[in-house]
Amino acid sequence: MPPYNPNRLKVQLKLAVTRLKHMQQKKNSINKQQRREIATLLETSKLESAKIRVEGIIREDYHIEAMEILELYCELLMARFGLIEQMKQCDPSIIEAVNTLIYAAPRSEIKELGQIRDQLCGKYGKEFAMNASENKSNCVSERVIQKLSFNTPDSFLVNRYLEEIAKTYNVDWKAEIADIDGLLSMDALMDSQALTNKNGKSEPTYTALPNMDLLMSLNNDTQDKNNQSASTSTSNPSDHLLPDGPNTKNKLGVAPSPILHPRQQKLMVYQMMMNWQKGLKL
Repeated sequence: MPPYNPNRLKVQLKLAVTRLKHMQQKKNSINKQQRREIATLLETSKLESAKIRVEGIIREDYHIEAMEILELYCELLMARFGLIEQMKQCDPSIIEAVNTLIYAAPRSEIKELGQIRDQLCGKYGKEFAMNASENKSNCVSERVIQKLSFNTPDSFLVNRYLEEIAKTYNVDWKAEIADIDGLLSMDALMDSQALTNKNGKSEPTYTALPNMDLLMSLNNDTQDKNNQSASTSTSNPSDHLLPDGPNTKNKLGVAPSPILHPRQQKLMVYQMMMNWQKGLKL
């Protein structure tokens, strides 16, 4: 490991900013071309191929966002370079930037970040660098950790990307709600089953909507994001309840769903999906 050299660190920070900007432009250009190709796949009904291709675009978009953050951290260290030179310990005002750059260096294709990591290791010591590399102090940016991870994108995000690509290139394609894991299509909600009671009279079936807990949980997340305190329905849920069930919560931490008439189910799901989609656009 080379010894700490402030001039070398400053030069590498400047070079890293230039390289990060260049790589973002390059990846954006490649992604644009790939989006055109995916639009062609959608137009020719090659959905599975389009889904596989779009997963790569999602990962590249994550990497681009990570590079934007790393670029800002490099600029921050240049602006506060005096704190690095004058203080033996890492100043709290730059500790997240320093930890994040060390963490990202081996997970990025930007070679200048490796040089920066070596210089910061020389400045703050091997133990500090090891803790940052493994995020033992929880000082690494959570956004960078997420963007640099290699998790497979979920089906909902894949479908949202495909919808946006289709819209951009004027392709007549839209994901069905049924394509999203665990959700039913709107038409399915209107199917009314019948039960025969003891008197032989046919009655509509009042059943709890499958996965309503999941929808309510997703809707609540969207409401929190938009700082909305109002309920998606002005009616009192207790008005729609049939016999009371146990007052327990499911695995998502959500109270059991009320048992609703099919038309009430459709209205509630429609309201939830509209709020959910609005939240995704913010």
